[in-house]
Amino acid sequence: MQQTSARPLRLPCLALIALLVAAFGFVVPIRVSVEEASLACLDLSAPALGTNNGTGAPSLSYDVSLGVALRKPNWAMRAWRTGPLDLELRFHGILFARARLAGAERDQIRPRRREVYRAAAAAEGAPVALGSGGAAEFARERAAGVFDLELVVHGEARYEAHSHRRGFTATCPLKLSLSTSTAPAAFARVKCTS
Repeated sequence: MQQTSARPLRLPCLALIALLVAAFGFVVPIRVSVEEASLACLDLSAPALGTNNGTGAPSLSYDVSLGVALRKPNWAMRAWRTGPLDLELRFHGILFARARLAGAERDQIRPRRREVYRAAAAAEGAPVALGSGGAAEFARERAAGVFDLELVVHGEARYEAHSHRRGFTATCPLKLSLSTSTAPAAFARVKCTS
């Protein structure tokens, strides 16, 4: 008689064990998305005639502000951001801007919530080596009024049930139009790939 009463408890115990293994045994990577982006300026100027016979690198002027969100989809396991959160902006595969979204201080990434970090990057006349193909692509996109940029986010996190830190990198394709203070360009959230 005791054998039959112990059997009904096996199924709930196995289900509980399976649930705990699913919640704490596997790390679901942190998801990154771009919540907001604004491009106030993006201009490419030719090299000055007095420098290297006019053959120097062109210079880029830009002013961009971004809101990048981190989201941890696992509802059970806590995670902490343990290193700096940095971003890189690229045009035509060429890096032209770097910014720090958050320092190395440790902060918690709450389960199933978005933690948004904001940064702005601006420069006036920064040298950039686009090459002839990159300069032609810039001219085409400038004429169209929409720039295809790539945002790369680098960070590091530690999960509650795991002893070591895990670095993450996410790539986000952005299509940005120039914004003005009177006419801000529309932007829809972009999910990034790891």
